[in-house]
This record gives sequence, C-alpha cells and structure tokens, in this order.
Amino acid sequence: MDGRQEQLAILFQIKKVASTKTAKEIWIEQLDRELFRYCGPVFVAPALKSYPEQMIGNGTYALIDTGEKRLLVTCCHVWDEYEKHHDANSETVLAVSLGDGDSNIAFKNPKSHLVSIDRDLDLVVLEFEPKEIPVSHNKSWFRVSDWPIPRIEKGSHIVTLGFPGDWRRTAGVECVFRRVAIPLSVTDVSKYSIAAFSDGKNDQVLNDMKDSLGGISGSPAYRLNEKSELCLVGFAKSGSEKTDAPNRKYQSSPDSPLPAVFLTHASFLQPDGLLSPVGVHP
Repeated sequence: MDGRQEQLAILFQIKKVASTKTAKEIWIEQLDRELFRYCGPVFVAPALKSYPEQMIGNGTYALIDTGEKRLLVTCCHVWDEYEKHHDANSETVLAVSLGDGDSNIAFKNPKSHLVSIDRDLDLVVLEFEPKEIPVSHNKSWFRVSDWPIPRIEKGSHIVTLGFPGDWRRTAGVECVFRRVAIPLSVTDVSKYSIAAFSDGKNDQVLNDMKDSLGGISGSPAYRLNEKSELCLVGFAKSGSEKTDAPNRKYQSSPDSPLPAVFLTHASFLQPDGLLSPVGVHP
C-alpha cells in the first residue's frame, strides 16, 4: 500500500480517534469538504411549495464534467420514484439541494434534461449546466480527463459521500441534509459492480451505517491516485443485490451486519454523457 492509499485507509479509524482533533481528523474534514463540492441531495417532493417534512425521499447526485458536457448523475431508482409519483400527481417535483439556506431548485421539466438511463446499471444521467442554476452555490463539476474511466481493483480503498435520509432534519420550512463520508475496502469487482462486504475490513463502517444507507444512492466514489488526486471510480447503488441482478455472483454470510454496499462502475459513463452498453466491458 503506497502513501496515498494509506491516507485513504485512515478513514477506517474514524471511530477510534481521540476527542481532541488530530492530524487524521483534520485531513478527514478537508476530504469531506472536497467531496461535498461535487455532490448533494436529490429529492422527490409532492409539490414545488410543499413542506420539507412532506418530502417523499432523497438520494445523492454527483456533478461530473466530462470535457464535453456538465452532468448530474444519480441512481435510476431515484428517477423511477419521481416518475411513479409524478404519474399519480403531476405537481410532484424532482429537486436538488446545492448547499445550505435557500439553495434548493426543482427541475421544471426533468425529461428535457435526460441524457441516458440504464436500469441494469441503476444509473440516470441528466444534463445540468451551471448557467441553468438561478441561486448562488459553491458546487463544482468533477472533471474527468482520463477516458475511458479506469476500473477499480479488488483490495483498493475508496471513499464515497452521501446524504442518509434518516439523518435529514426538518422544522417548518427548514430542512437540513446531513452528510457522511463512507470509507470502504473493495472486496470484489464484477462486470457490473463494485462490492464492499462485511469481510473484516468493512465491518465497523457497515455496522455503523446499516440502518442509515437509505439516501446514499447515487453517491460518487473515488480513489486517490499516485499524486493524491481524486479519481472517480463508481456510484453507490444499494446495500443489496437482487437475486435476479445481471451477472450476480455475490453471496453474503448470514451473520454479516449488512450484505454489502454495491456500486456501479463509473467506466460505463462516456464523455457525451451516454451510458455504454454493458457488453463492451469484460
């Protein structure tokens, strides 16, 4: 393990540091702030002016700059939840939070932003340009310059940042989305997925998060390269895989605190925003 992976590996010690701030804690806070620039909560609400407590649910979005387009990526099942409720109630909105205060905006017509969708990958890609945002914010679009996006290897350390729904706090017209950085050790990879199991290395993190994973769907995951730069590797999609999921090969032990965290490879994303056919990857 090189120095950059050691830096990322210290995130596994979040619960073990002293009460006073250490160099590790300071580094973790800095990483948290950097990750927060590139993602945020995406949510479904029953109407444009509904109260936060009426929110139907939330996931996490990732902001990506491919060099050709500025994109917003999240999970397809978040999109499907919006469409299901919109079919029943045309006032239903798909919205994003871009920070604290008055920074929530709703898509006027989400389908007009749709670039690509793939339910096997559980990903949806929307065009989302900075010039379209009518409120002030501190978000950035993570620039991907290495195409095709390299795949992560088994045994690597990665980190994702998400917004658990159970941590959301509402009071009147106020809504606070709390975030968490989730460090993971990659247990295995398949054609479709990155898997992090409760295998000894992930036990503490997954046990701490087992009741709070709802809301991280779509969270971007990164590794650190040899220059200590963030490299996009995937998007969180669920804490379990259906038995009929494509290319399923994972089984969890009965006593695991959580079956796993699964992510979709970021390598399916192309510079034009399209999601490449599954069959092109080995």
